[in-house]
This record gives sequence, structure tokens and C-alpha cells, in this order.
Amino acid sequence: MKPPFKRLFLSLLVLAHAAGCNLLDTSDAEGTRGRGARAFDPYASSASGAISLTLLSFKGCAILPNGSPVTKGNLALPEYPATCHDLTAGYPLSPDRAEPTARMTVTAGELYFLREFSVMDAVSGEHTDYTDRRKAAAWASRVSDFKDLDWSGLTIGQDDWRQMDLGAFRRETFYENAAWMLSTDDTLTLDVLDADGNVRVSQTYLRTDFLSESSSAGRTRVSFTVGSIARPTFPGDPVAVPAYEGEDINYTSAVKVSFANSTNPFKSFAMPALNGEGVIRVTWSLLPKKPFLFPVTFVPKRELPSTCFELGADGLPTDVPTTCGFGLTQKLQLARPQNGNYHQPGESVDFVVSLQDGDGHALHPRDSMPSYADYMYSGTSNGLAYFNSYMLVNWRDSSTSESGFKVVGPLQDLKVVNGAHTPPYFAYPEASEPAYYVHPAAPFRPGGADHRPPTRYSVKLPENAKPGTYAILLKGHRDFMGERLSRMDPFFFQVGQTQPTTYPGRIGNCQVCHNGANSLSNVHHGVSVDHVETCKTCHHDESVGHVSDFMHKIHMNSRKYAQNKGDCTLCHLTRESTLRPSLIACAGCHPGTHGDEYKDLEFEPLSSPTSIYGNCANACHVTTPPAEHVLPAR
Repeated sequence: MKPPFKRLFLSLLVLAHAAGCNLLDTSDAEGTRGRGARAFDPYASSASGAISLTLLSFKGCAILPNGSPVTKGNLALPEYPATCHDLTAGYPLSPDRAEPTARMTVTAGELYFLREFSVMDAVSGEHTDYTDRRKAAAWASRVSDFKDLDWSGLTIGQDDWRQMDLGAFRRETFYENAAWMLSTDDTLTLDVLDADGNVRVSQTYLRTDFLSESSSAGRTRVSFTVGSIARPTFPGDPVAVPAYEGEDINYTSAVKVSFANSTNPFKSFAMPALNGEGVIRVTWSLLPKKPFLFPVTFVPKRELPSTCFELGADGLPTDVPTTCGFGLTQKLQLARPQNGNYHQPGESVDFVVSLQDGDGHALHPRDSMPSYADYMYSGTSNGLAYFNSYMLVNWRDSSTSESGFKVVGPLQDLKVVNGAHTPPYFAYPEASEPAYYVHPAAPFRPGGADHRPPTRYSVKLPENAKPGTYAILLKGHRDFMGERLSRMDPFFFQVGQTQPTTYPGRIGNCQVCHNGANSLSNVHHGVSVDHVETCKTCHHDESVGHVSDFMHKIHMNSRKYAQNKGDCTLCHLTRESTLRPSLIACAGCHPGTHGDEYKDLEFEPLSSPTSIYGNCANACHVTTPPAEHVLPAR
């Protein structure tokens, strides 16, 4: 008889051959257990086992991802508000409410799982004493929709100052340590009800089933925000001065509870095979008497309209209509360079963007994308979402905005930008934001909301463009039948040579924690772990978050980050990448470093050598790195 280990080995070989894959191949490639989720990707829309579902609510009213409040239609829901706030009506949020008209649709019979549950209450202009941070806390714990939570232990946390524009700042005071914030055993029970109020399906999720919940990741937060103020004249300055003459200071108090990115997508449920109206009810165990209601319209798949387009042999849309599916796939076709091999400095890079669903159907015609009005007002964009400034500032969520592109390179020169508006590599646009398909100001210009963005673009390379591999980064967002997705995909081309070049390789190893359902391609912007070094090409100033600040904050404040938080070697692959201390880089892990001694540097202009981006090693930290940090070897 063969030894047991030999029998097991032979059995694995037979199984591998029968399955048509190599079960013994443990190489660390994208999609394997070590890195991504390609073997089973629960966020692959119709190609996966279930569709991810996002549920959003503001002041008791369900909202669509574009901020429009959802009507209860003909349902008898006395507990659902008759009037709601429209988050896209302006900022600061107006106290006016109106009868909602938007509808949230889901596909009847489809298998879903809860990916995100985000609910919020906020008031603007009610707490206007700049120095009194107690009133906002009292409102949150005694008046807000979340007053029945356990607020014991609440403390005033960090003051986060952020420069939003030239001379204009935002101060956000966070509140921390309430019992409900620290809870780990609470649950969310999701029930799907028919029009008569009968429960047709039910599923229960643990709070620990969700990866993202902290304010550092833009999720659960209780805060008092003062916006559009000038720099204080000294630390602790009790007087707030408007940043711009004639403009008012904005005051907002908010409570937001947000659990996102399910770590257990196997907890799926079949949307009932109904037609017409119904309700998704979510009961949070910490608020058992106040369930959150999300009126929905069930649409059978056979009744979905044919508003997408078939693709032609060239991979571009035809005029043949077809039914849209779930998902978002971004494709790009590059025109051949003039010499047929690579682009030369000074040459234009021409390309065509094609946005598709996960089934290979075009979401727009060949030569144009839907207008802003199609997305925002009529719901006829096939789910494509554009930059939404009011949703960004009112809902405090950037994951459904900034659809567009950016061209950067060469890859080997991509580095963190500290204290400069112009990066030390080619970037179009140079600013942190991408080139939007719909410019943020377009909806407010005459006819701008009806303009249909083109699909063809041209970017001129500089005359002194360095040789190497360049990238066109496409950033897209889609909201379709309850599914909300973000994607960021790179497409590469050569400049000055045929030999490819690669990223600097200064940071990485994200796959140690971000694998399977929680691979980076499934969280926030949806960029693959292989291209994590592209994050720095947008996140290089405070207005959008500096990469060295928020990356440290997210992981240092996460209860799920179980690694030694002083071990820099997990993410930093080179010693050089750890040896540029600055106030913004260090404060991500060490808020309040040096107290108020260098507080004034927060308000220095971006390009000032003594700003928060300045290199502290040039002044003091020049001899040895902090002893409590574990750094890569020399």
C-alpha cells in the first residue's frame, strides 16, 4: 500500500488534471490566493456568484448614489418620510424638503449580497459657535436620528485641518470612543418585503463582515465641520474669519454610519421574483426599534429595456441595441504611433474610450457618452456616473465621482509629490484631479448639463518627454440596479523606446491583507494591487488627501489591521522610501506630534519649504530614524 502522503499527492495530480488547472502552482500572481480575487471574484458582477448591493439613506430617506431621494411610491409606509432632502440641491444643505420622485430598481430573481450600508443625519448652520464643540456632540447624542445609540464614553478627538483651496481651509473635529463605535458584536438584518409587507427573504450580516467602517477610510464618522475659513493667526485662535470676503463660513454637524466592502459575500440572498413595488428593510441591532427602509421597484430581467449597444468586430459600439448587464469594464484603443513602434516626444497620443458592462455591452454610443443630465436627472446614463460636487461635500463620499482619465509617465519616475503643484514626471492634467469626462463646472454652465462628452481624446507629450512606459489611467463609476462600482484601470504605451519600464517598486505587499474578496480591485477606487503605485499620481495634495497621510491613517486606525504598526517593512519595500519625514507623513500615525510647536506650518502655502510637506530630515531628523520603527535593511 502506498504511504498516505503519496496517495494524497497522486490524488491532487489527478484532480488538477481533471480540473484543467495546476493546483500545485503557488506562484504569487494576481488572482491567486495571495493577491487578488480572480479565482472567485464576488465583485465580478454577472460573472460572479452574486451582485453587490449598496443601500444609502439620509435623514430616514433612501437615496440613490447620485443623491436623489427615493419615493415610497404607492406603498403604505407611514414611518417613511413624506418629504426628503435632495443632497444635490446645494451646499450647505438647505433645510427645505420636498416629496421625492426617484426610484431605486433591483432585478427580480437575481442573487445579491449586501456590500454597503451607509446612513446619515446632518444639519447645516445650526451650531455656529466656532469655539464650542460640545453643541455638535449634544445634537448627535440627543437630537439626531442616532440619538438612541449608546453614546457613553464619547470624547472629542482630533481636529483635522485641510487646505481646500488657495487660502481656504476646512477644520473638522471628530468625536470618538462612544460605546456604539467600539462595538464588535452588532448585526444588520436585511429583510425583503413585498408590497403587502410580507417578508419574502431575510439575511443577517455581522458588523465584522465589513472591511471598512472607520472615519479614516471616509466611513463611519461623527464630526463638526467648519468650512471656508482663513488660516488662524495662532494655534487655538478663537476667531474664525471667512476665507473670502463676502462669503459665509459653513458649519455642519453630522453623524454617518457606514459599513462597506463585505468580507463574506457568500451571505447572499435571492431578490424575490416579484414585479412592482416592495421594500428592503435593514434593522441594526443597536437601533432595533428604528429600522431603515429602502423602497424598491422589482424589475424582471426580461423587462429590462434595451438601452445598451452590441460591440462590433473592432471592439467599439455599434448601433444595435441590447439589454444592459451588471458590472463596469473600461476599454481603451490607442492609435498607432507615427513610427509604428513607439511615440516620440512632442507627439500626440490619441485614444478612444469604451465603457462597457460586465457582459461586453457598450454603455454608450460609439462617439459620445451620456450627458450629465442623463446621469443626474433622467436616469438614462445606463448607470454611468460623473463628478458630483454636492454629493461629495454633503455626503462626504468620493467613491462615486471623478470619472475621467489621467496620462502619466514614465512609470519608473512616479514618486510621491511633496509640496508641489507640478509633479516631477509628466502628468496630464498636472493637478491632482483627472481630466473629467464632464467638468465639475459644466452642469452650471448654459447647456453644460446636456453636453455629451466625446469618446475620443488626444494628449500631447512634452518635447522633452523621457523614454519609458507611460500609462493612461481610466477612472470610472457605475450605479445599476442596486450595484455601485468603482474601477481604475491602467493602459500602457511606449515613449522613445520599445523596451518597457516598470514602477519604482518603493511600496507594495498590499496583497498580504488585501486578497480574495478584499483585494484592492474590490475596494474604493478599484485599482489592482499591481498598480498601487499609481495612487500617488492623484493623491498629492490635501484637498484630495495626500497619499502618505491617509494611507497611514487608514491602517493605523483600523481594528482589522493586525500587523505590528511600527513595522514599516510590510509596505515599504525600500529603506529610502521611509526616510523622508514630514509633518503630513508622520501625523498619519502620530497626530499631535510636537503639540502646537509647528502648528502654523499646516497653513503655509503648498510650495513653501516649511509647509507640512517639508522634509523634517533636513532640519532635525537627519542622524537616525525613530528607534521604534522597523525599517527595510540598508
